[in-house]
Amino acid sequence: MATVFVRTIIIYLLFVVTVRLMGKRQVGELQLSELIITFLLSELAVNPIQDISIPIAYAVVPLLLLLAIEVILSFGATKSKTMKNLFFGNPSIIIKNGVLDQKELGRLRIGINELLGELRLKGYPDISQIEYAIIEQNGKLSAFPKVKNQPATLEDLKIEKKEGGIPLPIILDGCIDQSNLKALHKTEGWLYEYVSKRNLYVKDIFLLSCDSNGSISIVTKEN
Repeated sequence: MATVFVRTIIIYLLFVVTVRLMGKRQVGELQLSELIITFLLSELAVNPIQDISIPIAYAVVPLLLLLAIEVILSFGATKSKTMKNLFFGNPSIIIKNGVLDQKELGRLRIGINELLGELRLKGYPDISQIEYAIIEQNGKLSAFPKVKNQPATLEDLKIEKKEGGIPLPIILDGCIDQSNLKALHKTEGWLYEYVSKRNLYVKDIFLLSCDSNGSISIVTKEN
């Protein structure tokens, strides 16, 4: 049992380090080569844990080799267009200038119902609203509407608004985040005063966030 425990910890730590070094992509954003290597890594990691007769080196060496291959391929793809096209592919334009490329759609083996469903998920119920649609290297769909179907921006409406930056949480589940409070150039005194004016205590607040313009949102804890 101790052997299994030690093997599990070693393989787990090595697997975590390997995946971290491969990057921070989500599963849906993995390239084909990255997805294949991820499957291989998980298989290699499990075998020595399940069967203690397999030397742990049989997992460590292939894991490191696959990591090296992935790093080399990723680096090579940034330097060589041929290698990039071979291992990672190219984006495919399936709607260009408002015209659906049926031949490209068929080559990618994407049904029209599947395409329409993806467009609806992006908020475009009618394909005629789309000027360009591209299947990216990771298989996801990028859609660009025609000018008349694009939402109006503040610039279009001639409305000026200050950039507020990213709202930072300064109270999380009743605890003050000192680093975010400092980043916003606020003090605990200011925070306690703001909270008390609303007849609240810090411990009563589930989330309080603030941006650089001073815009604040509060979510109190449920009873």
